Amino acid sequence: MKKTAQKETQNFRRILCSLSLISLLLIINFAFSILHSRPVRGQTQIFTAIPPRLEIKAKPGEFVREIIQFRNEGDTTAYLSIAPNDFIVTDTRGTPQFVPSLVSGRWSAASWIKLAPTSIAVSPKQTVDITLSTNIPLDALPGGHYAGVLYQSAGSAPRAGATNLGAGTGIQQVVGTLVYLIVEGPVTEKASITLFDVPKFLEFGPVNFTTEILNLSDLHVMPKGQITVRNILGRTTTTLPLEERNIFPNASFVYDNTWEAKYLLGRYRADLSASYGSTGQVLSATAYFWVIPVKIILAILLAITIIILIIVLIIKKKKEKKLAEEIEELEEEVEEAKEESK
Repeated sequence: MKKTAQKETQNFRRILCSLSLISLLLIINFAFSILHSRPVRGQTQIFTAIPPRLEIKAKPGEFVREIIQFRNEGDTTAYLSIAPNDFIVTDTRGTPQFVPSLVSGRWSAASWIKLAPTSIAVSPKQTVDITLSTNIPLDALPGGHYAGVLYQSAGSAPRAGATNLGAGTGIQQVVGTLVYLIVEGPVTEKASITLFDVPKFLEFGPVNFTTEILNLSDLHVMPKGQITVRNILGRTTTTLPLEERNIFPNASFVYDNTWEAKYLLGRYRADLSASYGSTGQVLSATAYFWVIPVKIILAILLAITIIILIIVLIIKKKKEKKLAEEIEELEEEVEEAKEESK
């Protein structure tokens, strides 16, 4: 019975040692595979449309031809289809949104554009030329018309509403040249400031300004101007230039400006002044704001109060001490007088 128990114990130890050894080998093999494994990387595609924006001015009935380019900065051959697509802008950041001509309506230009070639294979680091021909209809409305020449990986057509336009990477990447086509003729140029906002009260800088300009023109405009900030004495403390951005018809653009100063004091006046259009129409707005470091002022007042109290206490102590000395002297004189009278 005792021998059987000893034998079972030995067998159990052997099995345990075998399992431990196998586990150790598996752990070492797993660690080795992690240390020496290499991630599988996809091949990069980096496309560039040259130029990113193309502005064309033409008369109704005129034929215009331009050369645009496409460059493959990636490390694989790019097989692409090329097509014009209308776009509109509906947000406040100038983001193009590609839509069918039925949606773009009066601003449509894609149907006027012909491209050659319409499909290309571009080797790595190669640049190819694309001929863009535009035939302006005789009845074209004066003003802006907008389209994008889109390059997209072959086998996938541009989707209405797509907004992915710009350099980047990816198999289904879409890049392109935005075409601003201006048909000459009488046009309306009108814009307005719908918002010029700054916090009315601040303790510290920076000071943030928000400006929104609405374009009601027949074509895009690019306001140029600045925000001038003056202190309570009328002296200019800073000027902040507006970002130069196109604002598309029936769209707004929101500008963000920041005065980075931290320690300010008093009432300030901010004047926005900008010009736009072919005749330099002027936009202007004014806002006022206060910067008062309340906590610092309270701390200073508290410190001054404490100092004044300390000074008052010191003076009071001195007066009390002087009075005590005088009383002591009088008492001594009285004592001396008593002794003399005896």
